[in-house]
Amino acid sequence: MRCETIKKKSIVIYIFTVGTILGVLSIFSDIIPYQLKDESIFEMILFILGGLMNNLAIWFLLSMILGYKFCNSLRCSVINGGYFAVFAIVLYFIFSYLITMDVQPVFNWVVFLSWIVVSAVGGAIGSIVGFLAQRYNMLWGIPIAFIILQLIRYGKSIWHQPISIVTNIILLTVAFGLLIFSIAKAHKRH
Repeated sequence: MRCETIKKKSIVIYIFTVGTILGVLSIFSDIIPYQLKDESIFEMILFILGGLMNNLAIWFLLSMILGYKFCNSLRCSVINGGYFAVFAIVLYFIFSYLITMDVQPVFNWVVFLSWIVVSAVGGAIGSIVGFLAQRYNMLWGIPIAFIILQLIRYGKSIWHQPISIVTNIILLTVAFGLLIFSIAKAHKRH
């Protein structure tokens, strides 16, 4: 019983801390200036983290980690993965609206509700995949493929801005780290 209480607290802490970081930092990728001029190092770091966090592969991976580390059933994965993604997207919309209120004074409820549904489904799927990755290491290939396919989809144009270059290098490092992690887990089992 005590272990179950600790696990529930851990899930709540993960959802609120990682969801807040994800939702708030994602906003900064939306306000990156097209041409960098006199941005401070702090602003550059925020833009890099924003670009990294506002990436579907990262959202999926963070949902996957939730399912992998904290969920002990598919039901737990579905519920908590959905909560996680919805919490993050709601924060993203709230802070994004507050930042761009002067540019976009009307809030679009249809778009907002559509993103809520899509996020809940994506978070649940990511968390389920993470839960299943406890048994099947090959599932860590999904976020790796997701990262690589995103980089291929954007093509050469994404390698022209310094912020994009750093973000892409971090994404490739994450993909490589996941590959090493999954290989190490496979060797540990055998």
